[in-house]
Amino acid sequence: MTESKLARSFWRYWLGGLLLLALMIAMNPWFSNDVSPWGIRDHQAAATAVRVDAIQFAWQAAGVLNLARLGMAIDLIYIAVYSFGAYCGGRLFVQASQPMLRRLGWVVIASAIILGAADYIETFCQFIQIMTFKGSDLLAGIAATAQPIKSVAFLITFFGLLAALFLRRIKRRAA
Repeated sequence: MTESKLARSFWRYWLGGLLLLALMIAMNPWFSNDVSPWGIRDHQAAATAVRVDAIQFAWQAAGVLNLARLGMAIDLIYIAVYSFGAYCGGRLFVQASQPMLRRLGWVVIASAIILGAADYIETFCQFIQIMTFKGSDLLAGIAATAQPIKSVAFLITFFGLLAALFLRRIKRRAA
């Protein structure tokens, strides 16, 4: 993939992923209630079937269960779009002449792969539980374990790419 095609893929997928994330963040207040004050985040962190069931029953009572299902389906698309965009961004910076940008690119690539894997594991576990409307200790435990891993990987890709873009801009201005 040429750099210009890689750069287009980076911007298209990374920004597209961020837009999907913004959509999910905008939807999240609809899922906040006494049982799940943090909305979807509570479902992600629920480590037991009892907790998952309580959250899902509260969403059903509030009339937002199908909307939560849609939100998780959007999340499955977001994971692929954002992770691929971050991966492309990492590859773009690995090609840079500056060693700092190359190292940062490799960190972003590794984090994008970890993010994609951990987020899919977490979201598939959540999706199965919400589609069957039945919590599972095994699936809830797996999702709760994957949740902090994907969160850290996301932060590394997001801030790593912002830092790489900033460093590249400084280098170009100095040249």
